[in-house]
Amino acid sequence: MSALLTTGDPILLASRIIRGFSNTTDWKMKAWLGLTLAVSIFCTASAQASSCATDEYFNNTTNTCSCNLTMYTSAGSPPPPTVQCLSGLMRVKVSKCQLESSKYDSANLHLLDSSCKGVRVVEGTALVVVSTNTSSHDCGNKLSVNNTHVFYSNNLTIPAKVSPSGLIARNNFTYTFSCSYPLNIPVSLATTLNVTMGGIDIPLPGGVGALMVLMIAYTDSTFTVPYTETTMDINVQDHLYVAVSMPDLDATTFSVLVTRLYATGTSDPNANPSYDIITNKCPSAQLGDLLTILVNGETVEARFKVQVFQISGMVNLYLHAEVEMCTSNPCNQVRTHDSEARATVCPSLRVRRFCSCTG
Repeated sequence: MSALLTTGDPILLASRIIRGFSNTTDWKMKAWLGLTLAVSIFCTASAQASSCATDEYFNNTTNTCSCNLTMYTSAGSPPPPTVQCLSGLMRVKVSKCQLESSKYDSANLHLLDSSCKGVRVVEGTALVVVSTNTSSHDCGNKLSVNNTHVFYSNNLTIPAKVSPSGLIARNNFTYTFSCSYPLNIPVSLATTLNVTMGGIDIPLPGGVGALMVLMIAYTDSTFTVPYTETTMDINVQDHLYVAVSMPDLDATTFSVLVTRLYATGTSDPNANPSYDIITNKCPSAQLGDLLTILVNGETVEARFKVQVFQISGMVNLYLHAEVEMCTSNPCNQVRTHDSEARATVCPSLRVRRFCSCTG
């Protein structure tokens, strides 16, 4: 009989054991099988109930989680939605059970594109969440741009619930929401060969939205192998392949333009002196001969080849950039703006002079 104990399924296990017994003992095994089935059903129901939110209960009739409407007071309007402006994504959240208590149809919330519907999400309580990418081509989003920000807007429609008898006691509700993101974003490269990737979320005043900007130093022109913590120190006259990107940007609408690339001897991007490599979108007169612009202002990633140099009296080198996202074609026609937030994510690049010694 031990050979029969190889399956993890209790029902299959029981049926195999039953076939191995004589008729005189079949009733005992059938009773044991019935107990197994009952335990299995109970465990399944418990698992389903555990997926319910704190304002729901498990409905044994429908085998789903239903709202506990006794926890809410019916209102004449839907609960206020919460808008999240994330990097590359907008989310609108509404209390599912408060909607149902107030006679709104929680199953059919949608955006301007009615195919973009809400889904149930449990975050303690039950929510209806509708999401859309920050793209002018997604869910009917509307795009507008001024001198400093890009704005995405959409409408959330909350329909009234139709009762089983066909009565409607509420008006449909439309909520207009938007997210704004800055066009001009400074970023600093974490340029130590031990920590070469720098990234930062730049929050707007009021926390409306943020966009991620990355600077990454690569080992060669394929831009596939970044420097890692195990990479050796770099030498003067070696080359860095630097990429500045905004991975969540709508590539069909925007491009990334590095308007300034410069170096300092400390992690402070405002440190003096600073050494411009790119200034006003062009190679600088000071260090421009150390730079090759591969791509800038054409896609959501700018790429450069930089010959490594050392600041006299300094062991470490820090790279910083001022980045602009723009919609014009070509991107380099866009003018820079004076008001820019500052942010730094840096350790440093350790540079050592190359020398040939005899002795």
